[in-house]
This record gives sequence, C-alpha cells and structure tokens, in this order.
Amino acid sequence: MLWIFLGILFASIAIGLPIAFGLGVAAVVMAVMSDIPLSILIEQSIRGVNNFPLLAIPFFILVGEVMSAGGIARRLMDLAGALVGFVRGGLGQVAITGSMFFGGISGSAVADTAATGAMMIPSMKQQGYSAPHATAINTVSSVIGIIIPPSIPLILFGIVTETSISRLFIAGIVPGLLIGFGLMVTTFIMASIEHAGQTRKFRLDLLWQAFKAAWLALVLPVIVIGGIIGGVFTATEAAVAALLYSLVISLLVYREFALRELWGMLIRTARLTGMVLLLLAFATVIAWFLTINMVPQTLVRQVQAITQEPFWLLMIVAGLLLLVGFVMDLTPAMVIMAPMLTPIVTSVGVDPAYFGVLMAFILGIGLLTPPVGTCLYVGCGVGKVSMESLVKAMLPYYAALLVVLVVLIAFPGIVTWLPDFTAVRGN
Repeated sequence: MLWIFLGILFASIAIGLPIAFGLGVAAVVMAVMSDIPLSILIEQSIRGVNNFPLLAIPFFILVGEVMSAGGIARRLMDLAGALVGFVRGGLGQVAITGSMFFGGISGSAVADTAATGAMMIPSMKQQGYSAPHATAINTVSSVIGIIIPPSIPLILFGIVTETSISRLFIAGIVPGLLIGFGLMVTTFIMASIEHAGQTRKFRLDLLWQAFKAAWLALVLPVIVIGGIIGGVFTATEAAVAALLYSLVISLLVYREFALRELWGMLIRTARLTGMVLLLLAFATVIAWFLTINMVPQTLVRQVQAITQEPFWLLMIVAGLLLLVGFVMDLTPAMVIMAPMLTPIVTSVGVDPAYFGVLMAFILGIGLLTPPVGTCLYVGCGVGKVSMESLVKAMLPYYAALLVVLVVLIAFPGIVTWLPDFTAVRGN
C-alpha cells in the first residue's frame, strides 16, 4: 500500500496535478484494491476536517491580511529599524527583526515574504545591497514566521499527530529566536564582506517614537503567546482574540484601511483555507489506509533496526525531510509525512512537540529551495530577480539554517525547556 500511494503521488506531481487531488486518486485506488466501500473514504475525510482547532487557521490567515493592510506591519518594521538599524548590515538586520515580529502574528512564511519584501527591498537597494542579496535576506527570514507562534504548520502537525498545539506553540519560541539570531550573524558577516547596508546611529528618542507608534501592534503577539503560555485561552481562541484586536486597532485607531476592503480579505482567506482543508481531508484518508495496513508500525521496526540513537535517527529523518522539501510544498508534506514519521521518533523517546518544531523548520527550508520553493518564487516576484541569482545569493543563508538545524538536533533541550517549564508552573 505504501508503494502504491507513493507511486500515485509522485505521478501526480510529475503531471502537474494538484497534490490534494493526487491524494484523492490514491485513496480511491487503494480503496478499490482493498475492496473497501467508498463511503468509508467520505467518513474518514470528514473526520479529518471536523476538528475544532482547525478554526485557528482561517483566523490567523485573516490576521495576516489585516495587519498588512491596516498599518500594523509597517509600524513593526519601523520599530525594528529603531532597534537594530545601527548594527552592521543596516536594513538587512531590520528585515530579519521585522520578520520575527511579523512571524509572531501571521504564522505564514509566504505572507511574511510578500509583506516584508515589498516594504524593505527597495530601501535596501538604495543602501548598497544588490537586488539578489536584498531579496535573499527578506526571503530566507520568512522561515521564522512558521516557527515563532502562531504557526499554521504547527497547527496542522498538532492535528494530524494529536499533539498539544499550545505546547507546540510554546516550543517554537526559542528556536524561532535562534534562527533569527543565526540569520542576523550571517547578515553581519556578509555586509562586512560586501560593504553593503548603511547603519544608522542609535537614538533613544527615535526608538521611543517608534515604540509609541507600534506599541498597540506589539500587543498582538502578547495576546497570542502570553495568552497561551498563561493558560488564558487555547490556540484557537487566541486566533479569534488576535483577529478582533487587529480589526479594532486597524479600523478605529490607525484607520489605514476601509471596512469595504475586508470582503477581499475574506475571499482570499476562504480560498487558502479551502485548499488546506481539502488537502487535510484526503491526507486523513491516506493516513487511515496506511495505519490499517500497519505501515507506520513496519517503518518503526525497520528504522529501529538501523539505529535507536535519537541524534542519528533525527539526522536520518532530517535528511529525508530535506529531500521531501525539494519536491513538495510544506503543507502537503506536513500532513502526509507527520503521521508516518512521528511514531518513529517517539519510539526512541523524542518529544512529539520538539519533533513538530523540527519538522516545521526543515520543511520551511524546503520553501526556500528550488524547484518547488513557494517563498523562493514569491521572493523572485517581489524583488524582480532571477531564480538563479537569488539562489546564489542565498547560499550563505542556507548554510546558516543548516547549522541551526544541527544545533537543534544535538541539543533538544533548546526546544523543550520552555514548554516543560511552563507545564511545571501550570501544575
């Protein structure tokens, strides 16, 4: 059954069929071969999307839309400039810090690439950055948005593996900051080599002005992260609270978009949510087929025969996921691979929340690599550069991301200490 599924899936990719439909075709073929009534497929697909935490996805997508149009994103970027604009690398450092702020609200790497890139790339060119280098910084920093909570990939991981989404969110905070730090160090080094990126003198008065303009926007990540850590509400409730708050300050305080623009945002949110739910529905059917055919259990035994050392097992899994990321977008890769790989790593004592963050990070790297990398294509469009020049400019940043990945695998406590600490305090 596994080989039948993989064969149909990769054939679908090869002919350009959307992956969701490829999963549907595979499910029907597997049902016919197993003499299983097609009505069961409908039952399993409904079970896959009939899940309350999934409501967080459209709300967080809509939050990203509102913050981009309502002046929230621009104020956060201004604050980032006042905070780190004096560091060598200038606006490159600002772009990465801004992505860390943006990632704490939107949960989408693609939205981060489009929003920060449109604001930062023209200014970075004026400060001596080449177009590919400026685009590379804005594109690669988008991976932070799917690690720092809220995170749509972590929501999907939690649903398909039945892992606490709140724990996943808390586990993503420190790794997200570490990724941002690694990219800032790389930008510092590259700016020193290329003599690009003018710095500005640090001025406390400008920082205070930027903070006064952005403090209402900064409340958004506090609502999401602080509310979850404090046990005030669940991830889904945090999404609703963040949306209501962003609408209030955008419409009544900043007044930078009209209520009539909300209809277009709702349409775009519905389209993206529909794509995710259709994919999840068919992936649930596939996961059910593989489970009743003992595929995960068989994979666990075979991998354990190779090694039971967590570090080397995670290195093997990381290599596999990097290869998957080359040929498959993050969302389908997450919903397909997570149910198969999680039992393998948890069988040797790996925390599922830790693995969820690790998996989101690795597949996030896939968003930045050809031939399928979604953020790469968005970056090319925003920065008006060729794919070849952008990939070449991103090579040092690929290296930085891989170094951070190895550090996270070697020292899992970096990821787990905060959720463990908050769990102890909660008890």
